[in-house]
Amino acid sequence: MADAAEVAQEEEPAKSKKPLIMMIVAVLVAVGASVGGTLYFVQSSEAEQAVVEEVPEVAAKAVYHNMRPPFVVNFIAENKSRYLQADITLMSRNTSVIEAIIEHSPLVRSQILQYLSDQTFTELRTDDGKEKTRLDLKNLLNDQLLEAAQVSGIESVLLTNFVLQ
Repeated sequence: MADAAEVAQEEEPAKSKKPLIMMIVAVLVAVGASVGGTLYFVQSSEAEQAVVEEVPEVAAKAVYHNMRPPFVVNFIAENKSRYLQADITLMSRNTSVIEAIIEHSPLVRSQILQYLSDQTFTELRTDDGKEKTRLDLKNLLNDQLLEAAQVSGIESVLLTNFVLQ
């Protein structure tokens, strides 16, 4: 019988260790799940912030101002009278720039006419010459508006009608 009592005593501690081990494993699983869940939510909120930061700001609506009447410039090229008629539209995303263009319209028109008169007929006939004219006018008008009205922001000069004869 002593052998049976010893076997019973040995089995009891083995049985009492099993619930303890299961409880430790359950605690470790709970802690692991808690840490994993926390990391998951922290990383997804950082990813959402990164996505929000990557979305570019919506640009303001473009505002156009047509410089009417058309500009007419005469040239002497190859001993012949040549003419340029150009409709020019200015584009900005700032209404105060368009208001300054309207307010200082005589200055703006004068600057455009002076610039076009200084060009040569052969330069204006090429696509590169037209593109250079657009960019030069944009820079010139932004400089003049900055000086006259303390605003700048002409984004584009559009040649809506450009006839060379």
